[in-house]
Amino acid sequence: MLSRIDRFWSDSLLVFIALRHRARHVLVWLGVFFVLWAPLAVLVYGAWEASGITLQPGQIADRTIKAPYTATFESRLLTQQARQEAYDDSRNIVLVRDPAVEAAQLEALNRLLTQLDAIRAQRGTDLAAATQQAQSALEGLGAEDAQLLVSLSDASWGRIEGEARRLLASVLSGEVRSDNVAQIKEQLPDRVSIELNPVERRLVVVLVRSFIRPNVRVDEQATRAAREAAAAAVSPVMVTVQAGQVIVRDGDPVTPEALEKLEYFGLLSPRQSWPEFLGLLGVLALWAGGFALALYRSVQHTRQPRQLFLIVGLVLLTLAAGRLLVTIPEFRYSFPVAGTVMLFAVLLDLRTALLASWFLALALGILDGFSLLTTLVAGFGSLAGAVVVWRAERTVTFLWAGIAVAAATAATALAALTALGRQVVDWNLAGNVLLQSGINGVLSASLCFLSFSLLGRLLGITTHLQLMELAHPTQPLLSRLAREAPGTYHHSLVVGNLAEAAAEVVGADPLLTRVGVLYHDIGKVLHPELYVENQANRINIHDSLDPLTSARLIEEHVTEGVKLAKRARLPKPIVDIIQQHHGTTLIKYFYAKAKEAGLAVDEQAFRYPGPRPQSKEAAVVMLADSVEAAVRAAAQSGKLYEPGDPHSVSKRLAEIVDRVIRERLEDGQLDDADLTFRQITEIRRVFLTMLEGVYHPRVEYPEVRRELVVTGVDERAAAEA
Repeated sequence: MLSRIDRFWSDSLLVFIALRHRARHVLVWLGVFFVLWAPLAVLVYGAWEASGITLQPGQIADRTIKAPYTATFESRLLTQQARQEAYDDSRNIVLVRDPAVEAAQLEALNRLLTQLDAIRAQRGTDLAAATQQAQSALEGLGAEDAQLLVSLSDASWGRIEGEARRLLASVLSGEVRSDNVAQIKEQLPDRVSIELNPVERRLVVVLVRSFIRPNVRVDEQATRAAREAAAAAVSPVMVTVQAGQVIVRDGDPVTPEALEKLEYFGLLSPRQSWPEFLGLLGVLALWAGGFALALYRSVQHTRQPRQLFLIVGLVLLTLAAGRLLVTIPEFRYSFPVAGTVMLFAVLLDLRTALLASWFLALALGILDGFSLLTTLVAGFGSLAGAVVVWRAERTVTFLWAGIAVAAATAATALAALTALGRQVVDWNLAGNVLLQSGINGVLSASLCFLSFSLLGRLLGITTHLQLMELAHPTQPLLSRLAREAPGTYHHSLVVGNLAEAAAEVVGADPLLTRVGVLYHDIGKVLHPELYVENQANRINIHDSLDPLTSARLIEEHVTEGVKLAKRARLPKPIVDIIQQHHGTTLIKYFYAKAKEAGLAVDEQAFRYPGPRPQSKEAAVVMLADSVEAAVRAAAQSGKLYEPGDPHSVSKRLAEIVDRVIRERLEDGQLDDADLTFRQITEIRRVFLTMLEGVYHPRVEYPEVRRELVVTGVDERAAAEA
């Protein structure tokens, strides 16, 4: 009963520990997600606020709006204005002459002249009465002119009568329109005959002026047809707007022409509704959650929140800079967002870099007024740079990555501009895109190359270039290992070949694995004589030591190796491999020796300090190290080959590899390494393939004896020669 209760509480405690461990991971992930999503939501809200532009003619603009790209289009507003001007042109008016007007006005003038003749006949009786009658006969005739007309001599009156009839007939014989009647009346004095004296000429004008009437009328039907034809003949008015040209300036009144340009570029639109904005935030939350999860898994070696938050800070810094620069046409294609993505590829892994490329591209497109063009350009440019620079082992790779960014950016921009129908791709536009893309490639490659080493140190991440440098034989620790413990150095090289091949097939980092193997036994350099691979032609010191002391001396190569690595400032992943490559395995030889001697044996005293491998790389190094040592021991003792059996080597190698892997599994050494059984099977296959290539049976070559015939020379001297 007690045992059941104890087991229940033990199981409950294990479940609680597991839940607490998982809860910690979930909290870290939620923290990364919130730190990533919250500032992004603020930036997107600003873009959403700016996306709604509703302006009216005459309204004072509250922002400066520039053209996003160069475009030539038909201005419907200016075309309509030009056609209206052509329609309203007075030259389109079709006039029709009315001959009845001339006859009627001449008859009216004759009646007046006849009436004035009768009045003049009475002037001798009463001049004043005659003057009043004259004024009544012609409306607007002044008293002075009326008196002159009545009191003139008959000869003078006769000249006035004749000239008045002639002048009116001359005027009405031409085209008199309603809009030029006043002008014709003003010009009458110039058309009176100069043979008359000034008084007579003035009286002629007074008599004729009131009888001038328009003698033409507008043909409405013909005029309408002429106007419509003139308007139709007007060509569409084309307007060219350059990229970056100010359409509306902050503080200036908004003109109808500016509104038309805003409508063409799609800049004049009502702001999205709140449900649409909330839906957009939901999409960004899903995308940010996936990206945060990828970041969290990418730093699984350390799981340090500091790394995650520094990386998220780099993402947010990129987005903040993009919010300011991508909206400017001069920087749209030159903004080096690919530099950030390339850093992820170098510092983390390609999967995280690919997620980052499209996360940043989507966010920048939204911040740039929901621009699909910006999203495509940023996404494909970053993708190209990440693919090329991933696992860079030479500095020239950064140059090729910059070229890839420039080429992908230019190709995507030109293709997208053409496909989206934004504008005609001419030589000027193509040259501008190529120039900005080249700047983008140079800036991205330069920023990545100049910052990856510093950021790697700050984040505790080891890059491939650092690993290549550490793998060079001239490194102080490796050089010392090769000189002072050559057997261990050779063992590390062989294990490195096995481990690198196995790491490749299980998705681990092959270069990190190989470099970790080179340093995994670096602690043996302090006392190389304690280890059998360095004891050629030497007395085994362990023959004079008790098993527990020997075990403690052997395990010191791990603890001392860690100290040497830290003093040499080796990267943490390398230190972890040194510390974990034996895990908490049992030092079996001395443990068995102690049991055979009948000593009181505590198994924990004969185990390595650990911890067990925490990564795929450390687990692969443990298996490769153990397998190589076991196979080498079997080969040196002659147990690998059986005479007469050509397949004995393969069988024996399979037995050794299976035994070593089984022991590590049963001992729980691989429980924390994130290796699946399928991956362990792949590791076994790789080990067997490579070991069979090294230890395959060789044909024994027969010794060829040569007879030496010497004439006239002593046989001993000949033999010595």
